[in-house]
Amino acid sequence: MDTLKLLQESNSKPLQNGKPGHHTINSDQELIDLFPLPRYFQVHFQHVHENTDALQSELAQLKQVVAGVDAKLEQLTALLSRSSKSAT
Repeated sequence: MDTLKLLQESNSKPLQNGKPGHHTINSDQELIDLFPLPRYFQVHFQHVHENTDALQSELAQLKQVVAGVDAKLEQLTALLSRSSKSAT
C-alpha cells in the first residue's frame, strides 16, 4: 500500500477518542499495511549499494594519490637532507 492510499484511508476513518493520529489496528493485515512495500527496501538498498561502490572507488583513488604524495615527500626530504649535508 502506498503512502497516499494509507493517508487517504486514515483520513476517511473516524477519529478515535477525538484525537488525530490515533488508529486502532484490528488485524495483522492492517499492521502489515502500515509498513513500506518490499520494493521500497529493494530500491533503498540498491541505492546504498551503488553509493558504496562509488565511495570505495573514490577511496582507492585517494589512496593512490596519497601514496604518490608520500613518495614525493620522501624524495624531497632526501634531497633536502643531502643538500644540507653538502652545505656544511
